[in-house]
Amino acid sequence: MRSASVRVFAAMALASMWSLTACAQSPLGPETGKVSFHTRSADLGVGYTWGQGILTYGDRTYPFTIKGASAAAIGYSSGVSVGKVYNLNRVEDFAGTFWALTGEATVGRGVSGVLMENDNGVRIRLDYTRSGARLAASPERLTIRLVKGAASAKEASKPASSSTK
Repeated sequence: MRSASVRVFAAMALASMWSLTACAQSPLGPETGKVSFHTRSADLGVGYTWGQGILTYGDRTYPFTIKGASAAAIGYSSGVSVGKVYNLNRVEDFAGTFWALTGEATVGRGVSGVLMENDNGVRIRLDYTRSGARLAASPERLTIRLVKGAASAKEASKPASSSTK
């Protein structure tokens, strides 16, 4: 009987954790796209971040550049970020200044996450994989600019034999 109680308690705990994560994401708004990008950060008190990435919105991909500054950080790291975009109604709303509170402690290799929001209400939730040596706990201001004339349809990149409609 005790074993059954432990299993019921474990199932309830897992269900409540799942419901908490579902509730935590609801304030972000509807998921409307995905992003992936590569960035580098170099810091000595005040830091600088730069990189490039791809926004997937609808059936198109949009390349973009990212750059910005942070405070209260030291070191260098680089890495790949993947994430989800929320509240994006028009692709033009994606470009702009994003604000985030970040924390990073990378020695060799590390993983972290961040939530960013711009003035248009577009939110990005990211998962980072970083390498280097960097310690940061600071507000960060990042500017994203879409690369002009570089949008491409996903279907256009597929071979003609694989597209069926």
